[in-house]
Amino acid sequence: MPNLSSLAAKGRTWNLVSHEPMASPLIWTTMATGRTPVDHGVTDFQELDPRTRQRLPISGRSRRVPAIWNLASARGISVGVVNWWATWPAEKVQGFLVSDRAAPVLFDPEALSKSPALCWPEGLADGVRIVVGREASPPYEDVARGLAISRAEFDAAVAEKEDLASPVTAYRKILGVTRAASKIALDLYDREGPELLMLYIEGTDEIGHVLARFSPPRLPGVSDEDFRKYSGGVAAYYEECDRLLGEFARRAGRDGATLILASDHGFKWGAKRPSSRSGIQFDTAYSWHEQPGILLSAGPAVVPSGTRGRASVFDITPTLCRLLGLPADPAFEGQVIAGFGGARVPPAVPKVAWRTAAPVERLVVHEVSPGERKAADEFTKKLVSLGYLTGAEASAVDARPADRAGTQTAASFQNVATFLRARGRPGDALPWYRRALEVDPKSSTAWMNLSIALQMLDRWDESDQALLTALASGYGDPEAAVTRRVGSYEQRARKAPQARRQLVSFLRKVTEAFPGDDRYRAFLGKALFESHDCSSAEALFEDVVQRAPGDFENLNLLGLANWCLGNLDAARSAFERSLALNPNQPAIREGLGQLRRDGALPR
Repeated sequence: MPNLSSLAAKGRTWNLVSHEPMASPLIWTTMATGRTPVDHGVTDFQELDPRTRQRLPISGRSRRVPAIWNLASARGISVGVVNWWATWPAEKVQGFLVSDRAAPVLFDPEALSKSPALCWPEGLADGVRIVVGREASPPYEDVARGLAISRAEFDAAVAEKEDLASPVTAYRKILGVTRAASKIALDLYDREGPELLMLYIEGTDEIGHVLARFSPPRLPGVSDEDFRKYSGGVAAYYEECDRLLGEFARRAGRDGATLILASDHGFKWGAKRPSSRSGIQFDTAYSWHEQPGILLSAGPAVVPSGTRGRASVFDITPTLCRLLGLPADPAFEGQVIAGFGGARVPPAVPKVAWRTAAPVERLVVHEVSPGERKAADEFTKKLVSLGYLTGAEASAVDARPADRAGTQTAASFQNVATFLRARGRPGDALPWYRRALEVDPKSSTAWMNLSIALQMLDRWDESDQALLTALASGYGDPEAAVTRRVGSYEQRARKAPQARRQLVSFLRKVTEAFPGDDRYRAFLGKALFESHDCSSAEALFEDVVQRAPGDFENLNLLGLANWCLGNLDAARSAFERSLALNPNQPAIREGLGQLRRDGALPR
């Protein structure tokens, strides 16, 4: 990535700290408004039609505060905005705005080609459609630079129309819409010359969700053939992004402009990658995201430095205000990023309330067309395939009574709650989780998140009940959830011995709910043993071992329970059977030796 390296050498870089949850619509709206998700209102990938309750892609109508392009326009500064999250219907600005439905990864561009309110000025729409039609479907030769596939494999994948579900069609689409959005931004910049240009490239995130598991080094579960075909895709895509970055950098240098490059979060690569693909298990999309994102800037408003700085996504809007000579909003929690300055930076101006200083006027869309409803359904399916939404959540119907219906999804309320919880405010998060459950009473993720918040508040009984409800509602990884809760109780028991009784009570409820799961029964047996209820532990492990005789760890616990009860012959037998299954257990071998010598139970 020579262009990225060159800009870093000429300017400076920062680690960009994001906020939880690391969901793109929330964070990019934060970076455009300077406000928290609680304030700005874009809190999910989707919103609800208040009349039909249908899930729709998130739109600008959910945003409750002005964005930087609104204030700039109100102050006579020309702007250009392309592909930014939640900008449809297009907003009237001084300059141009091409909404996020013009060149999307998560939509079918053809299905939305006739959408109203696609752009401002509205006359841009025909030209935008032409560019998308020309750029969004790269030929085999372009795809084969990144993926080691034959033309026959390419043609077959395209004919199947699997979209993001296939590495081939997903790579093709991500590459194509990246080129389309960049081409639109470059052409309009060259023609209109806005003082502020803002472009969002969605593919740098989605390429990871689709192809990161195939990247070197090869992960377990990825076949040699898939690794051969797809392992070069991520690098090839980022090479293309670097080429496009060079186009913007050349224009910035020519025009004396400052270029800023930012990401909303980082991504897990190398050994840190999850072993599963997004969409195979609950919440996998978010499990690939990590802190920090990147921030890079070069140009006349930057003081060059080789030292990596630190900034926050909340600092982006205050910094843009400073560079443009615009007033910040008193409600901002961010600040101007250290490292910008010089003669090209205008003097600071007094703060103003943006609500009154920056009117927001959107093009009017009276109803959702059948084509857009179909596209909305496809959008939901893509969120499921990428792991941002579970299938059960996608099919859930808004359970609120008609007089309480609104546009917020259950995930929307959850995301606000999780934002507050991550900031150490679990008490403030509780009512938001309960609002999520009002929309979808069977949302396993809402119940699980509520359980976590209650645990943070030391309300363990309520937390346990919420966790059990999450499991009963189909939580995607129940064993991991129970394992985490057992670990929390064991850690708590080191300081408060009574916590072991609560753990036993919790595990009894779990085993009652899942009577066929021997792992939960083993957890309970271990907790009983550690609570010195050796008789109950022995009876439970005797049953578990009969059902799963090949588990040496359960045999060890059966041996300890018998030893505790003074059943020395039974203890020796259990340990010997365990060692026969796994001889590499020094502690068990030592315990068996002590048992044979004097029978004293080790402490």
